[in-house]
Amino acid sequence: MTMLVSGCERTPPDYRPEVTLPVYSEGDADNGKVIFEEACGQCHQLTPGLNKKGPQLMNIYGATAAQLADYDYSEGLKASGWVWNAETLDPYIEDNEKVITDSKMLADPMPDASERADVIAYLSTLRAPVPTLDEDGFPVETNVDSTDKQIVNNDEQIKPLRDKAIEIPAGDANKPAADFQ
Repeated sequence: MTMLVSGCERTPPDYRPEVTLPVYSEGDADNGKVIFEEACGQCHQLTPGLNKKGPQLMNIYGATAAQLADYDYSEGLKASGWVWNAETLDPYIEDNEKVITDSKMLADPMPDASERADVIAYLSTLRAPVPTLDEDGFPVETNVDSTDKQIVNNDEQIKPLRDKAIEIPAGDANKPAADFQ
């Protein structure tokens, strides 16, 4: 009996439900994006299934804490029962280790309340629909853009030309711009 074993098993990305809370308006989301990229972007990103040191944060605002199955959260965060909103995000961003002692987040405290409000405002804007998933939990491509079809069609038309040899006449006019030796 032959058995194939692979160490590379694809894990489907996990998605949070769509955000239903209104956008947080007590901060400046544009400034929050800049702060997020500088302070949080090393460990967090926004694409489901592509967690870094921290979980992806798409649809985080209004979501239950420790919700994604494709990320390994601390026991304290799992047990918190929190819903991520301004009231829970503010103390967590201010000093996560103070509020969740076994927090995995390796961030410096953010003591400035206006910066925290800006980050929360930005996080509240991160919204995306949950895609249709196949039976294995992977997104189903439901709509191929006509531009994508055009690119494929153009590639099929160009391919025969790509394999055809062309002759370049000798002479200074056809010499490369730089003569690398």
